[in-house]
Amino acid sequence: MPRAALLLLSLFLTREASAQAPRCAAHERDFPRLIGLTEPAAIAALETMPGVRLVRIAAPGAPLTKDYRQERATILMQGGRVVDVTCG
Repeated sequence: MPRAALLLLSLFLTREASAQAPRCAAHERDFPRLIGLTEPAAIAALETMPGVRLVRIAAPGAPLTKDYRQERATILMQGGRVVDVTCG
C-alpha cells in the first residue's frame, strides 16, 4: 500500500477512534456533586470519569485560554473549595 494511503487511513482511524471515545461532556451531569469538595477530592473524582484526561484549576474570573479541549475539565476554586466544574 502506498505511504500516502497509509497516512490517510491512519488519520481516518484516529479520527474515528476519538469520535467514539468518551468525552468530558458525558459526565457533566455528575459535576454538581463536586461543588464544595477540596481540590484533591475533586481531582480524584474526575480521574474516575473516562474521557476526562486533563484537569485545569483556576479561580473564578482568572484568565484562561479559550481553546476547547473535549477531554479537559476545568475546576474553579475559591476559598479552598470547588465552586464550579466545566468541560473544555
